[in-house]
Amino acid sequence: MRDTVNLAQQGVPVIGLIHQPFEKLARMQAKQLGMPDAPLFMYSQDLPSKDSADLVLQKAEDIAEQAIDIVLGQHGDAK
Repeated sequence: MRDTVNLAQQGVPVIGLIHQPFEKLARMQAKQLGMPDAPLFMYSQDLPSKDSADLVLQKAEDIAEQAIDIVLGQHGDAK
């Protein structure tokens, strides 16, 4: 979180990747660091080894697309 906040405050496009079970802790820390609206991406804690390769690929593509939207949104360029 500290790196995410420091980079965001410097104007660098950044996203904090957070497992959903740690969302509350990440948001509290971002607030304590002076950036309660830090760009965070919450993703589910799953077991990819139990998923098919196609499903893992689809999940990765979905996450990548959402991450791109977040970064572009930081500069007002989101779809």
